[in-house]
Amino acid sequence: MKFNKNYVKNVLAQALYQGLTPRKLALTFAFGVILGIFPVFGVTTLLCFAAAFLFRLNIPVIQLVNYLIAPLQLILIIPFIQAGIYLFDLRPFPYSTDQLLSMLRNDPWLLLKEAGLALAIGVGVWSLVSIPLFFVMFYLCFWLSNQWKRRGQRELKSQ
Repeated sequence: MKFNKNYVKNVLAQALYQGLTPRKLALTFAFGVILGIFPVFGVTTLLCFAAAFLFRLNIPVIQLVNYLIAPLQLILIIPFIQAGIYLFDLRPFPYSTDQLLSMLRNDPWLLLKEAGLALAIGVGVWSLVSIPLFFVMFYLCFWLSNQWKRRGQRELKSQ
């Protein structure tokens, strides 16, 4: 599937035109971002689906946000772990980024075993960061979706 500007715009526009309120859209987007950067690779789709089900959010929109944010998740895994090592005053993680990527490609189960504590530390830091980030994302997206909906309504009235 190819994600381009028009595809993203169409998914969001369809959600709004089908009755998704700006508040629900903002909640969906904020959950998609927060769960999309969860520092355990391979579980974000399930987490987003569960959040959409529990909070009655739009599944296509939350998954779209999750997939668009996936590169950021990969970029943030190591900084989350490093921040956790610093915050919780633990010994440094003995693997380099290249070694971790090699383990991910060749033996993900070994990576999970070897990096379990490190991932738990990363999840701890993610937990600390995700709460304020959720509210920032929610209010920013709420404001943007309200603006976008108003502009769309004005354009419809002018036609």
